[in-house]
This record gives sequence, structure tokens and C-alpha cells, in this order.
Amino acid sequence: MGSEVPPAAVTIHVTGFKRFHGVAENPTETIVSNLEQYLKRKGMPKGFILGSCNVLETAGEGAVAPLYLTLKSAVKSLDSESSNLGQTIW
Repeated sequence: MGSEVPPAAVTIHVTGFKRFHGVAENPTETIVSNLEQYLKRKGMPKGFILGSCNVLETAGEGAVAPLYLTLKSAVKSLDSESSNLGQTIW
């Protein structure tokens, strides 16, 4: 029908991890590091928004603070947006 509201966009936050003991290169670091540029070239699928791309340390303590900041920034952006929010995927 003509008065239907379009579906809200889905925001995606992508997290990769740096190398860890015994592994020279973590593929998730490469993927996440290149994802933004790739999507700029190829385009984001309709209905999706890239919220963030972050690469974290694999050591538990080294990853806690950056992960917390990432989550906190996403919550702040949710608070400032309209009530017609879509889904958020981490």
C-alpha cells in the first residue's frame, strides 16, 4: 500500500582481532581493515549501514577498554537518533 513505512536500516558493527600467539596474521584483521574501502568501491547493500569497523587486541585485558569504547559510542549514537531505529548487529 502507498502509506507503508519503509523498513528501518540495519546497522552493522564489524570487529576483527589482531594476531595472537602462534599466528602470524589474523585474517579478521585484514578483512576488517579493508572492509570500509571495499564497501566504498562496491557499495553497501540496500537497507544496511556500516556503523563501525574495529580491530582489537586478542589479549583479554588489551581488548576490554577498546571494546567498551566501541559499545559506548554505539549506545550514544542510538540515544541521539530518532525513535524509528532499525536493528543493530555486532
